Order: sequence, then C-alpha cells, then structure tokens
Amino acid sequence: METNKDEALRCLSIAKNHYGNGNYPAALRLTKKSINLYPTEAAQEFLSKAEKAAESQPASSPSDTPAAPKQKTQQESSSNDEKKYNPDQVAAVKRILSCGTDYYKVLSLDKSCQEVHIKKAYKKLALQFHPDKNKAPGADEAFKLISKAFSVLSDPQKRAIHDAGGGDPEQRGSSQARSGFSGFQSYGNSPFGGGDEISPEDLFNMFFGGSSAFGGPGFSSATFVGPGFAPHTYYRGGAGRRAAQQQQQQFFRARQQQQQGAHGNAWTILLQILPLLVLFGYSLLSGLFTDTDPLFSLRQTPKFSEMRQTNAHHVPYYVNPSVFSSAASTRHKLYKVEQQVEIETVRGLQNACTAEKRLRHSQLTAAGGFWGIGRNEEEYQRILKTPLKSCEELRRFGYTD
Repeated sequence: METNKDEALRCLSIAKNHYGNGNYPAALRLTKKSINLYPTEAAQEFLSKAEKAAESQPASSPSDTPAAPKQKTQQESSSNDEKKYNPDQVAAVKRILSCGTDYYKVLSLDKSCQEVHIKKAYKKLALQFHPDKNKAPGADEAFKLISKAFSVLSDPQKRAIHDAGGGDPEQRGSSQARSGFSGFQSYGNSPFGGGDEISPEDLFNMFFGGSSAFGGPGFSSATFVGPGFAPHTYYRGGAGRRAAQQQQQQFFRARQQQQQGAHGNAWTILLQILPLLVLFGYSLLSGLFTDTDPLFSLRQTPKFSEMRQTNAHHVPYYVNPSVFSSAASTRHKLYKVEQQVEIETVRGLQNACTAEKRLRHSQLTAAGGFWGIGRNEEEYQRILKTPLKSCEELRRFGYTD
C-alpha cells in the first residue's frame, strides 16, 4: 500500500482543484479513488466536505447551463502556458540537463544502488518532470533524459557498460558497429588524428578518391596500419619514396623483434606452469591406485541397504554392511565418514534453500503487482508465511540466513 501513496496524494490534489472549480461530482469521485489507493486523514476530511457539496448542488438543466465562455486567443493561451511554472521548476530542469550522460547523477543515486532504488527515483522524477505537470523550458528534454537514465540503469548489461566507461551504452555500441574496420588506425598527417576509428563513410572516400578522406587535393601523406598488414604510405610525386622504404624497413624490423620475444615468452610461461603440470599428474596417478567406491549413500539402494545415523546431528545415511564393517570398527574412520555425510547433506540443503528463496521471490513479485498496482495482499501474506523447509533445516546445523 505504501507504493500507492504518491498516486493517492496526486488524486487528492486534482480532486481539490475540481472542488475549487465547482465540479463537485468529479471532486467526490477522485477523493474516493485516493482513499482506495492509500487512506490518509486529509482525504477522509475532504471526503465529507465533497459529499456535502455534491448533495447540495442541484441537477443542471439545459436552460440552467451557463453560456460557454469565449475562447481565448492564441496569444492569451500561450502567455498563460508560459506562466504555468515557477523558479523551482526551472532550477530543477537545469539541474537534470547539466548531468549529461551521468545517469546516476540524473536520478540522484550512487553506484551501489539497488533496482528498487532506481524504480523509486524514476517514479518520483517522472511525475515531477512530466510535460503535463512541468511547463518550464527544457522540461521535455529533462523528462527524456530521466527516462533514458532509467532504461540504462534498470538493464544489467547496459548498466555494466555505463559503469565501465560512462556515457550512453547504446550510443557507444552503435558507434562501434558503425566502424566496420575498427582494427585500422590513422597516423601521420591523416585528418582523423592519431588513434581515431574510421567510419565506413570515411573509408569509402579514401578508396574512391573522396576529398573528405584526405582533406582535399593538398594532402602530404596518410598511413594506415592494421593487424597483419604492413604500413602503406601514400605520397604525392616521387619525393617521399625513400621515406616510405625506410618506414617499411622499420616496421619489418619491429615485427621480427616481436616474434623473437614471443618465442622467449613461450619458454618462460612453460617453466612457470611446469610445477602445476607435475602436481596435476601426481593427483591423476594417485587417483588411479586408490579405491574410489563410496562408503555411504544419502538414499537407500539395493547396494546401500543398512541405515545408520551420524552422532553429531542424527543425519540418516545408508551403507553396504559387508564393506562398511572395517570403517565402523575404527573410531577415526567412522568420524571421517559421518563428517562427510553431514557436509554433503548441508550442501544439498543449501542448494534447496536457494531454490526456495528464488521461488518465493518470484511469487511475491507476481502477487505484488506492477509498482503496487494489481497487488493481491491476501496471496502476498500467504506466501510470506509459507515456511522454507530446507532453510529451516539448515538452522539445525548452525547456519543462518
């Protein structure tokens, strides 16, 4: 019910406006709606006032209907619309627009906020900056920015991208998709500057003689380097051929040094992981020469037919009588077996408890409705009172939620 409080107060405010305009039936209807959403003392007091006014208002007849007021001119209506905002609304719009693409700042949240905080902040700001309620200049853009912030932060993938690099994840994704050859980079006197990605339009102009690719007919040089390609430098005339040859020689020399370094790094890595390989081989060989047959089972089977209980928490388990006699005769071995029984039992209960909690969460979400709208309170309380059997069983072993 707490989630409906804002909507209930909004209905009560509209009801009071209708009351002031003399529309008592509408004021009465909206007051009742406010009480149904979230009962408040103000709404209860105003209800009796609206009921008396509605009862005292006579039924209107065609002859009693007042003449329609003259329609306002376009200039008067526009001037009235301009006055339907206050300095606080103007300052709030400026604050939102000044945030840019810092969506946490737009919603006045920090990076550790949860999904419920994001929804609550969006709901509050959306009502405040909706074009029907805020007529201040720039309110439309502020409303769109708020909606954009909610769409990004409520999506886990978009939020992760935004946290990693800031800005708009959708614009960043589209810009990467537009650069079909993102591996290419421009250097030298290229008009794109060092390290900028080349768009498909610029690449098309380069290969087909567009002036925009090189900045006109007076370019000096443009060098493009991609993975697995040697540098190609384009010069006007024959004055730069020697420079191009020197640049290619430097490239191949650096390439050869990188290959030699790669071979050295491979041997270094192999020496580092050699102890891990030896340890893995020892574990594998030791497993081949040990008895891997289990000594117990948590469920009764034809092979494990005899039931026993652990001494610590009385957990039932089943053993093979002909094989388990040697383990039962030694106190230390028996303790190790029963300890393993309880460990596996706790693991199974932990998995079952997690599944029960997830099921309860999904059921509570379905019963709670969308932001409290369509909430089934009886079903919601029933789900809350339903015990989580596996979680309660875990408490017997000393585990708490």
